[in-house]
Amino acid sequence: MNIDNLAPILPVNKSILMATKGRIDMLVRLSCLLLLLMGNSYSQRDKLLQGEELKDGDELLSTFGKFKLGFFTPSYSSKRYIGVWYQSGYYGVVWVANRNSPIIGKSGSLKLESTDGNLKIFHSGGNPIAITSFEGARNTSVTLDQSGNLVLHELHSNGSIKGMLWQSFDYPTHTLLPGMKLGINLLNGHQWLLRSWLTIFSPAEGSYTFGMDQNLTDRLIIKRLGEVRWTSGLWPNGEFKSWVDRGYNFSYTSNEQEKYFSYSVKDDVTSFPTLQITDDGSLNDDGGFSMLCSKEGRHCGSITDSAICNRGSSYFDVKFGLMSSGDGTKFMESDDMTLDDCRLKCFKNCSCVAYAATYRENITECEIWSRGTKFIKSHTDDSRTIHLEVQPKGKSLLQ
Repeated sequence: MNIDNLAPILPVNKSILMATKGRIDMLVRLSCLLLLLMGNSYSQRDKLLQGEELKDGDELLSTFGKFKLGFFTPSYSSKRYIGVWYQSGYYGVVWVANRNSPIIGKSGSLKLESTDGNLKIFHSGGNPIAITSFEGARNTSVTLDQSGNLVLHELHSNGSIKGMLWQSFDYPTHTLLPGMKLGINLLNGHQWLLRSWLTIFSPAEGSYTFGMDQNLTDRLIIKRLGEVRWTSGLWPNGEFKSWVDRGYNFSYTSNEQEKYFSYSVKDDVTSFPTLQITDDGSLNDDGGFSMLCSKEGRHCGSITDSAICNRGSSYFDVKFGLMSSGDGTKFMESDDMTLDDCRLKCFKNCSCVAYAATYRENITECEIWSRGTKFIKSHTDDSRTIHLEVQPKGKSLLQ
């Protein structure tokens, strides 16, 4: 529009019109720049077509940019994994493709095989690691969708979607995202459940599971090595009310095909909702708050064991240093103990007042100490993280 044509019909002078035109032009330029930036933000690919690969260092970015998929290495580890995590800020990995089959080095790539259409991890250290395994040649694509779900589709010859072959939401690791299920498919017996990481530095399968109780399907349950350690109570009562109070809206579905729990969150709760089973058996939301506790932080549904000693009001504090007696009681490497296993060993031994992991890379193996030893604060090469039993006033029980 010519600004001069507006002068006869607007009760303003031409200088004002020229200033208005300048502001409009500036807004148009800013809008174009914003659209360009938004386009660049989401120009990364969200899918692989058959025959394509994702190299170590590259990433898939979901629509609207909420989730990423790529290779990662946990802290204090040299192993590489394929995982999905929230893109905005570090809120931790929410799914791991090869949790029990890590690779070494950065030679890996995620490929959608051109011969059979399956998703595999290729690396220089051995045979490909299959994430999916469907027989027969297929025309496929894999997409990281906006919910964080990695989906393998079969395609028609024209490239349109024929159907879904596989999805990561059916094979969760330690994290439940909105829209995922905890329960059982009654048609094929497949179970949806969470399994903890081995340690906070190792995504390998740990000791704890969180899912639906198969004997009583309208409640959730936590198990440690198959032993029941916590139950939610029956739906819709039990512990669910406190979860809803914190913005997690659980629902229960039961029909001839499936029985499962799922959840959604209120819009004002968080942009990064998660529910995670931790390596020590806690069930935490994305803020680190235990979902086994009441809204006020009292009445936590702790993991109990009748064989654990009564320690009164004492608790274990984390310190960094050495023990005065040197070696305590060590357990064999073949026991394959995690820090949580070590904690339970100490809790069941009424003379134990300190425990620590002996293998630093993934915080495994175990050593415990009894009374008569002292803790020495130190930062030497042989210092490590030690859990000490203390009284509420902070006095160590090691004396």
